Parts: sequence; C-alpha cells; structure tokens
Amino acid sequence: MKIFIIAAVIAVLSGMGVGGGGLLVIYLTLFENTPQLIAQGANLCFFILSAITSTLFNTKRHKIVWKTTLAMSGAGVPAALLGSMIAGVIDPSILRKLFGGMLILGGINSLLGKSKKNSSGT
Repeated sequence: MKIFIIAAVIAVLSGMGVGGGGLLVIYLTLFENTPQLIAQGANLCFFILSAITSTLFNTKRHKIVWKTTLAMSGAGVPAALLGSMIAGVIDPSILRKLFGGMLILGGINSLLGKSKKNSSGT
C-alpha cells in the first residue's frame, strides 16, 4: 500500500511537470534498496503508462501536431537505438556519472530558465 501511495504522489508531481520519473528512481534506489537498473526499468514502465494516457487525452483535445510528432519520432528512434548501442560498450560507472551530470545540468538549466522568465515580467 505504501508503494501505491508513493507512486500516486509521484504521478501527481509528474503531471505538474516536476519530473516524476527521476523522483521514482531516487525513491526506489534510496528508500527501497532497489538495484538501479530495476528502478530504471520500473521508471520506463511508469513513463510508458503516463505517455499513453497523455497521448490519448491530448489527441481527444486536438492538442497534438502529428506532422511534427512523426518528424521528431523519425529522428528520435534512430538516435535512441544509437545511444543504446553506445551505452552497451561504455563502463556502467561512467554512464552513472554522465547521467548524474546530465541531471545536474538539466536542473541548473531549469532554475536559470525560470528566473529569466520571472525577471522579464512574463
């Protein structure tokens, strides 16, 4: 029951744009002692369910520009396959450091981006 409540809270935060997937991985690895790869797999399942729901909801509301979506998918799928192949030959400890660095840079970018918006009066 506890994990259901935690997942529900993370889902709400994710829906608000907080980055719930990262929160789920952090929770599972730090508080549930889940191995990182299993936590990341659970995060992917969580994301897929969220993405399906979001896609259905936004399709119904006519909020998806399908031409752009298909073009981005056409570029994203090959890039993901290439990234997966590269990740298969890189030492996992280096991947963890690269992932952590990406999260830090993304967080800094989010903080700076919001302060610029607030300072311009928008």
